Order: sequence, then structure tokens, then C-alpha cells
Amino acid sequence: MVKLKRRQTVKLFLLALLGTVIFVSLFGSYTTTLEAFQIELRVKIFDQGFTQLEFPPLGLVRAKTHLPPLMLSVRLTNINLQQMEKILSHTDDAVYLNNLQSLAKREANIFLWRLLWLAFIGGFAGPYLFGERDRRRLIAAALSGVLILGIMLATAYATFQPLAFMNPEFEGILAAAPWMFGLIEDLLLHVKNLGAQLELVVGSINNLFTQVERFQPLGTAEGDLKVAHISDLHNNPAGMDFVRQVIETFGVHMVIDTGDITDFGTDLEAGLAAPIEAFGIPYVFVPGNHDAPNAIMRLKSIPNVHVLEEGVIEILDLCLAGIADPASGGSSMVVAAEPVLDDYAVRLQEIINEAKRSPHLIAVHHPRIARHFLQKVPLILTGHTHQFSLEQLGETVVINAGTTGAAGIRGLQTGRETPYSLVLLHFARQKEGDLSLKAADIIHVFQSKSGFSLERRFFPAAEAEDQPEPDEAENNAL
Repeated sequence: MVKLKRRQTVKLFLLALLGTVIFVSLFGSYTTTLEAFQIELRVKIFDQGFTQLEFPPLGLVRAKTHLPPLMLSVRLTNINLQQMEKILSHTDDAVYLNNLQSLAKREANIFLWRLLWLAFIGGFAGPYLFGERDRRRLIAAALSGVLILGIMLATAYATFQPLAFMNPEFEGILAAAPWMFGLIEDLLLHVKNLGAQLELVVGSINNLFTQVERFQPLGTAEGDLKVAHISDLHNNPAGMDFVRQVIETFGVHMVIDTGDITDFGTDLEAGLAAPIEAFGIPYVFVPGNHDAPNAIMRLKSIPNVHVLEEGVIEILDLCLAGIADPASGGSSMVVAAEPVLDDYAVRLQEIINEAKRSPHLIAVHHPRIARHFLQKVPLILTGHTHQFSLEQLGETVVINAGTTGAAGIRGLQTGRETPYSLVLLHFARQKEGDLSLKAADIIHVFQSKSGFSLERRFFPAAEAEDQPEPDEAENNAL
């Protein structure tokens, strides 16, 4: 009898939970107007603890901000451009800002009570739809739904970390990504009060619409030097066009290519390098195992290309060391044996030891060579595997750009999605004037999905001087 009653109680609770999830996820949206902005607030249960900001049709930016399995979403659905001018004229008016803040809190409370009411209805409806008719048990189930959602929301509030947006993910129109990231970075790091936040948001959105109307690339605030790390284009013209688009959109200063620009190293394939000259920026190329001598010679003939077969070079104050893959000396394309790769790593170490300046980074094609320099340099760039990876191993950040050409023809032959990928590196100048890695933007373009994803990783060591104090960060929550 006791076991039967316990099973019934568990069943009641699970049905109440199911009803709460369904009702809150399906009907848990609330649309309101805050001055010039019409926004939609939404909560989804059993997601991954993300907060998501949506700016249709430009895209969305999200970050993992809290512990409970809730997706908190804020969607900008409409903008009154005339009302925006009124907002800009009142950003120094304390009374106006207090009233606006009170309005926002009131709307947030309405949204909260709406969610709890939906949880009550869902908790009631779950058991009811499965045959439960006892009024007391149904009320208990409804209250269980309210309690479950209330605990989730309270925990989300208690564990919310606004600085998680320093490592965001972005999906949408590629040209809008720099604006989105620049806006978030300014809000979190440089803005101290509501008036300044409001002025920044309104001014940025107004500037965004102006730039879109003129079809001008959008600016961005990150770092002093932007370097695109690409690899394994494998004779794919679409990959080269992808690189060009990123250079123009993000204002890239330099490209570092860690090899395999061709598939067979033929003269015909070497023609793929022709667009590089039009990039108009330095292009550092470290040959891979698919890059035969004639393809390398073609690259050397391009004025802005720096072929790094072995040595330490300095470009735009960035000091980098590298060595070509052993197979690039011939046309076999066969990956060298591990002892040979190890010998090349030793040779590169000797070159670095003789150099006048320690490099900021090492660029090589094969990861086997790269691993010899862990804890010896701040940054290692590599390729060859066609698999993106980013790891911070002690004092060294190791990045494999994957394949910027989606593995070429072989990518089509695998039968599975191979995205185009590259990494945009942001370097910042420290107080002593030297460069250090500040952030990395990981960009993947998916052919079958006809879309792309962009994720940012920040590196705290480079950000220490710019980060706000913890209490400031809480006040700067988006």
C-alpha cells in the first residue's frame, strides 16, 4: 500500500513537471515596449543555462551565464527610430532614467508572475490530462510546478555571471558580428552606469542601421592587431573567398596560413593563390605536406606573401617562428615519419635560440612538431588534421584552425559535413608596448546548414588590466 502510494506521488510529480515544462516552453514569452524598443522575453526549460540576445535579422549572441537548465532569451522585435532620438537627449536626466529603470523592473515582474502562473497551470494540467481528478492532488501538483520553476529562476539569478558574455557565441549575418561583439565588450568593460549604457546601445543600433543602409563594413573594438589563422585550403576557391570575406568584414591586418593550400602541388592549383595579392595585407605561409616546390615558388612571387620555410620573422610588430613540413621539399605528399618531424622541431628550436627576439608564436603544419614547444612560447598555430581545436596548456595556447577549405574535394567524398573554419586572433598591446593574445574568434561555415557559427574565447592574462571589479561587472549586466 505504501509502495503504491509512493508510486502515485512520484507519477503525480513527474506529470506536474512535464506539464510545467510544456506550458512554460510553449507559452512563456512576453512582449513589451521599453521606450523605443519592443522586446520579447522568453524562457525555455531544460536548455543549457544560456542567456541569448537576438537582433533579427542580424543574428543572435549567447553565453552560458547560469547553472539551472534554463534558456533566457531577449529578442528585439521592433525599433522606433524617432523615439531613439528622444532617448539620446535624456541620457543625462536622472529622473527619466529612474522612471525607465522602474518601468523595466515592473515589466520584468509581470514576466516573472506570468511564468509562475504558467507553471501553476502546467503543473495542474499535466496530471489532469492523464486522468487525475482528485482536486487536492491536482492543486498539490500545480504548486509543485510553481516550486520547481521558482527554484530554477532563483538559482539562475543567484548564479548569473554577466562576464560570461566575454566568451560569447554568435550566429547570424557575418557582417554584423564585429558590431555585436564590440557592443557587448563596451557594455561589460567600459560602461559604468545606466545612462551611459543606454546611450551606447541606442547610438550603436542607430549606427548599425546607418551602416547597413550604406552597405559599409561595421567596425569593431577588439584588440590592436587582428590576425586570421587559416589552414588546409586544399585548392578550394570557396575557402579563399571565405578568407577574403573575413578580412573585409573584420578589418584583418595579417593572415597566417599553416599549409596545404594545394592538394597535389601542381602549377594549375598554384593559381589558387592569385587572390592573395588583392587582400592587400601581409600573408605568412608555412608550407604543408601537400605543398610542392612549384606551388611554393608561385607563392613567393606574390609581393605581400611571406613564405616561412624556416626562420623567425617580424611583421607588424608580431614576431613569429616557423618551419615547413618535411614533405614540402618534394612532390610525394607523404607525411614524414615521426623521427623526421622531431628533427625538424629540434632544428626550429635551434633557430629560435639564435634569434635576437623571442617569438610571440610558432606556426607549423604538423601538430607533432608543434608539441615540442609547449610551455616555451605563448601561442602555437598548426593544421594538418582538418579538426579544429583550441587548448590552453599551462602558459601556451595551442590552436588548430581545422580546414579553411572544408578539406577540398576529399571533404565532399567523406559523406559527412566538413565545415570551413578559421580563427581570428586579437592581439592587444600591454603597458610595455609588447603584443599578447587577447581573444580568439572561432568561425565555422556549414555548407548543408547554409549558415555559420562564431564563438569567442578570451584569455584572462591579456584582459587583466581591462577587466572591471566584480561589483562593477554585476552593475554592467546586459
